[in-house]
Amino acid sequence: MTNLSVCGPLDPNFAWDGNRLYRDADFAPGLELPSGLRGAAAAVRPGVGGTWRVIRDPLGINKLFWAREPDGSVAVAARPRRLIDLGHPLERISAIPRGCVVDLEPAVDEPVQRLIVPASWSSRGDAGRLSLEAAGQRLRSTLDGYLAAVATAHPRAKVFVCLSGGLDSSSIAAVARRHLADIVGVSFDLRRRPGRSSEDRLTAQRLADDFGMPLLEATVTEEELFHHLDTVLVEGADWRDFNVHAALVNAAMAAAIREAAPNGEVLVLTGDLANEFLVDYHTESYNRHVYYQLPRLPPVALRASLVQGLDTCHREVGVFAAWDLHVVQPYAVAADSYLALPEDVLVLENRKELLCRAAVGELLPEYVFTRPKVRAQVGSVEIGGGVLAACVDRGFDGRWLRRRFAELHDVTDLAVLDRFIRAGRYRSSVPSLIGRAA
Repeated sequence: MTNLSVCGPLDPNFAWDGNRLYRDADFAPGLELPSGLRGAAAAVRPGVGGTWRVIRDPLGINKLFWAREPDGSVAVAARPRRLIDLGHPLERISAIPRGCVVDLEPAVDEPVQRLIVPASWSSRGDAGRLSLEAAGQRLRSTLDGYLAAVATAHPRAKVFVCLSGGLDSSSIAAVARRHLADIVGVSFDLRRRPGRSSEDRLTAQRLADDFGMPLLEATVTEEELFHHLDTVLVEGADWRDFNVHAALVNAAMAAAIREAAPNGEVLVLTGDLANEFLVDYHTESYNRHVYYQLPRLPPVALRASLVQGLDTCHREVGVFAAWDLHVVQPYAVAADSYLALPEDVLVLENRKELLCRAAVGELLPEYVFTRPKVRAQVGSVEIGGGVLAACVDRGFDGRWLRRRFAELHDVTDLAVLDRFIRAGRYRSSVPSLIGRAA
């Protein structure tokens, strides 16, 4: 009989059952399968007689990795680097599959594994039945219910909301301030000469003023930004340029938040995930090169691919955790509403605006709906620059990031990385408690 051990802290759970947040005790072996779980969850819970239950949420927001110890026991961690520190090479580390509930018993060769990922989330599922108006109403109801539950479960937490002035983060801020007291907005910007602010910063300032909300300005030089690069690669568990660039933005905000709130529990609300759900991504160009390319797929299939790719995206939860900040992603619990939108909605140019108007139209000023979309990695249409340009200009391109990730994870053969992340997913498998020593 072998044992199971957890190396380091796991990502915090902010999963919802439609009424309240799940507690860690809800994931114990023998309890009812949490088939209605929505939001972020990762749990490794012991039971009687040496049994264990391992859970990872349906979107794969929280991460769980495992490796077999030399004595045959199983080590589990939220980051690959922690298992590498125990002596496990990356090529022998696997992820627990997203949306998987694994029940382990010490005398049973094969673990019992069940999926809690709804079939309707697949591109082949029976989805696509909601109108924009109906989806907007469901989205608003879900966000209100979830954020009220967060407020109840974390009454003493200091709350920050990442605020770019775009529709996603602005909508979260608008709903959150109805349920959570004393929220502070936080806005990222690169320090430029002669001191011009990005469109993101200017809109965030305007919206914070309109909301009567304090705004924490995380303005950094390129040197200060790149100081976090290794942290981003390790805690984000990814080397691909889009995720690294976004994670650098989050790292700068995380450092500013922790400095502003050095003690106590801190929650950070973000507007992430709506882009995946609505296929709201496009390429960016810089110095005649194209970045952030997507596979050429029909909209519903591309949406399924982007949602599947959340398995390997830790640019929010993982990076903020490096500063002991807990990320709450409200859109995660509304996945069903988004993924029930049909293809004829996904091809609309203004689909996000229409959905947000249906959900929170009366809560946001008109200028938020009409401003052009600008990615945080770019920052401004008119003055250019941003994190993408800063990385490229310093030589931190995709190949450099890949090599640096390999160095930080003790990998000498870069082909190992191709097997670790493939088609947007980590190499995954489930352990048993009967294992052959390495």
